[in-house]
Amino acid sequence: MEDILKQFTAWLIALILAALQPLNVAIIVLLSVWSINILIGIATDRNDGKPFDLKKALDAARQLGLIFCILFIVSLATTGYDESELAYTIAKWATWVISYLYTTNIFRNASMLWPNNKLIGFIYSFLTTEAFGYIKDFFRMRGGIK
Repeated sequence: MEDILKQFTAWLIALILAALQPLNVAIIVLLSVWSINILIGIATDRNDGKPFDLKKALDAARQLGLIFCILFIVSLATTGYDESELAYTIAKWATWVISYLYTTNIFRNASMLWPNNKLIGFIYSFLTTEAFGYIKDFFRMRGGIK
């Protein structure tokens, strides 16, 4: 149930952001979180004693290229029917969802890099809805939720 709630919330927030934000903001955010994800990933690997992995970096670049290719295909498919507004909405929505996934990975790596940082741990648990489990357990201990 928590996974369904997490997915629904992420998709709903992305839909709201897609309606309210211009496409250039969504793309800037995507490029930013993609870059930060790579940097934090490299730092986490170095912290674990692993060397720089060029294959991993190239995979990340391929992923970003694939994302832009899919957005381009969606744009072509919808603007061909004079649905440019739909193309923008789909592109923004998909970009926000992908940015959320990158952000979650950033905080996962950051929590491994700085395991004693409670703020990073809380944000990661919130992004992955583990916080809902903690809240439920808290109320269960108090005799609230069965």
